[in-house]
Amino acid sequence: MRKALEISLVASEIISVLAFLLFQLAPVSVISLFGSEDGLYNEFAVKAFRIFLLLCPLTGLQTVIAVYLQAVGKPVMSALLSLARQIIFFVPAALLLPLALGVEGVLWTGPVADGLAFVMSLVLLYERNRLKKSHAARTAVQAQLLS
Repeated sequence: MRKALEISLVASEIISVLAFLLFQLAPVSVISLFGSEDGLYNEFAVKAFRIFLLLCPLTGLQTVIAVYLQAVGKPVMSALLSLARQIIFFVPAALLLPLALGVEGVLWTGPVADGLAFVMSLVLLYERNRLKKSHAARTAVQAQLLS
C-alpha cells in the first residue's frame, strides 16, 4: 500500500507541476482555446490564471492522500479531505477575501483553499500514521501479555 501511495504521489506531482508550468508560462495559449478577446480581457485572464492556479501543484497530492485514506479504511478523514478544498476552505475564502481585497480577493480564493487543504492533508496523513503506529504498539503489548 505504501509503495502505491508513493508512486501515486510522484505521478500526481509530475502532472500537477507540468500543468502549473503551462498555466504560469503560457497562459495565453490556454486562454486562446476558449476564444480570442481584446487585450484587457486577456490581461485579466492571464492574471487570473497565474493567481488562482498558483498552488495547483498541491492539489494532486491532496487528491491522492484522500483516496489513500479511503483505501486504508479511514472514510471520515477521506471525506473531510475531499470536502476541504471545495467547501470547508473555498467557500469561506470566497466570502471573506473579496471583502478585504476586492476582485483580486476572488482570485486569491483558489490558492488559499489549496494551501489550507494541503496542510490539512499532511495533518490527516500524519494522524493516520500515528494511529497506525499506536495500534501496532498496543497489539505487540497484547501479544506479549497473552504469551
